[in-house]
Amino acid sequence: MEETETPSHISLLSKYFIHGILFSILSLVLTFGWAFIFVLLISLGFIIGLVIGLIVLFFVVGGLNVFLTGSIWDITVESKSSALIVHGFVLSIVLLIASIPQVLINALVPNLVIAIVLFIIYCFINGYIAKNVAGHWE
Repeated sequence: MEETETPSHISLLSKYFIHGILFSILSLVLTFGWAFIFVLLISLGFIIGLVIGLIVLFFVVGGLNVFLTGSIWDITVESKSSALIVHGFVLSIVLLIASIPQVLINALVPNLVIAIVLFIIYCFINGYIAKNVAGHWE
């Protein structure tokens, strides 16, 4: 009996889901640490602190995606500091744009079940986006 391609598709979908959910969870955890740093930097120097805080955010987002892409997909991604900052910036912008429908639906229909379903759906979407953005720095 021949093997079907279903297992490879399931494997591919599971990798996107794992990438998306790990990225979401780790981003949530790191957001609290970044928020503390961001508030500290802004209190020390308003505009300069804001710029440094954003650079730190983009660096962390890029580094997190490089780590997850390497771990899940076995893709080597450039990890110089400047590449991580640009990578994080691009990924943040693309994820922000992609999440607009999710935010609008959650705002218009505030329901826990819908929020959970959208979160699960967006784990696949975010994993796909994060992998493809990382592919530009391969």
